[in-house]
Amino acid sequence: MDALTPLINGLNLHAKLVYSGGVCGRWRMDHNSETSVWFHLISKGQGFVHSPNWQTPLVLNKGDLVLFLPHAARHFLSYSAEHLPDTDKDTRMTPWKEGEAGFVCGEIELATPKSLLWQALPGEIVIRQNQPVNSLARLIELIIGEASGQRFGSDSVIERLCDSLFVLVIRYCIEEGLVRKGLFAAMQDKRLAMALGLIHQQPWHAWTLNELCTRAGVSKSVLSEKFTTLIGHSPIKYLTVWRLQIAAHWLMQPAMSVERVAERCGYESVPAFSKAFKRHFGVAPGSFRRV
Repeated sequence: MDALTPLINGLNLHAKLVYSGGVCGRWRMDHNSETSVWFHLISKGQGFVHSPNWQTPLVLNKGDLVLFLPHAARHFLSYSAEHLPDTDKDTRMTPWKEGEAGFVCGEIELATPKSLLWQALPGEIVIRQNQPVNSLARLIELIIGEASGQRFGSDSVIERLCDSLFVLVIRYCIEEGLVRKGLFAAMQDKRLAMALGLIHQQPWHAWTLNELCTRAGVSKSVLSEKFTTLIGHSPIKYLTVWRLQIAAHWLMQPAMSVERVAERCGYESVPAFSKAFKRHFGVAPGSFRRV
């Protein structure tokens, strides 16, 4: 198994469909968030992104996809390149067929939005309709087809397709060289990817540097140097960080007790887990769950 799959599965990332339909009038969208990834797929017509990161508003046409991570600059989507309404009071939501423009909008909540994992990705990711020539392009076509058809269960289908959308976007960023440091960049190195895959698949295992090197077929000096250069942590330190990352996501699930999370993350006791968690996040696991 590759390193990305168990990472996504371990973090239990799921897209929440917020809107699928049309918009009319002098519309404006404000979907800024410090904790979520927001994505907007243009399913019909045209829209414009107003952001300080672009000298002029960014035009989006049918089939274009834009994602905003929590560290993106404050931005707005609008009906016009020349005019940004002060509020959304003139925005009219309509069925897809009646809209001047159509959107599929959703969010993916992150338990640790300020982690180096997400900071390594661009704050704004724009994928044009004519850019991807692979499964991402086909997935976008499927989502637009469901959004425009509005058949029984369309919203449910769209939401499940959007789960895969984010994974394919991360793959796109890796393959297009949009990440040059951090975990996603490290996945491009086959030996690092092997070690990362082992850590991601079995975070509860008591990995040692020797065992990781043996399994990945690389020397201790090379693995340690590459981890430190690209990820910013030693392999064993990264193991601890990864355990705490997935612990934070598991704590967001009501059915998961602190005791169960500690066990699944490989800690021998709840006090040991709580101490490590508080050292890393600044709050105890129970308090983190209530935030």
